[in-house]
Amino acid sequence: MNNIVYATTNPGKFKEVSDLFAGHGIVIHAPSEFGLAIDTEETGDTLEANAILKAEAYLPHLPTGTIVVSDDTGLEIDALGGEPGIKVRRWKGYRMEDEEIISYCLERLQGVEKSKRTAHFRTVFAVAQIDHPTRTFVGKLDGLILAEPHAIRVPGLPFQPLFFATDYDLMLYQIHDLPMSEKIAKNITTHRERAVTAALPYLKTLNH
Repeated sequence: MNNIVYATTNPGKFKEVSDLFAGHGIVIHAPSEFGLAIDTEETGDTLEANAILKAEAYLPHLPTGTIVVSDDTGLEIDALGGEPGIKVRRWKGYRMEDEEIISYCLERLQGVEKSKRTAHFRTVFAVAQIDHPTRTFVGKLDGLILAEPHAIRVPGLPFQPLFFATDYDLMLYQIHDLPMSEKIAKNITTHRERAVTAALPYLKTLNH
């Protein structure tokens, strides 16, 4: 299976998903390999809607038979009533850079005790191909938002230094840095990886 394009211009997301697919023996391609860099306006009210919008925006510009995958991720912080939800990147109403997101999150949670800093990442992964209905798959990861961020930064993934995954007692960046072979062997997965894994059986049924 070598005709899968991941509809993202985010290098951090592409590396994470590319590594996951590689662990299953599948190569995915970046839109840049086809001279594409589509900035899809995420006008949907849900993660599902936005993931579908991004995937289907690329279909007309790619060779017939290409499978386009995309995702949208939201972070729900319980102490903030579920914010930022689907608006992680535009939490304050405009496009924010990673450092501003980190600072704003800590500012909003200032004084909140550890037990109440619970949060949940949810990723919806969309799979689109001409003449097939676009399908979505969901992955979720529970955790806590730390009071102080780790020094590590992963471009395009601002919560890597803030999110502690309670399922594994590991920081999100630590999970991100594990070799894919170790993740698969120990069944350690992020929200995005859980969504991708859920989509794999369907992907294998598509023409390729």
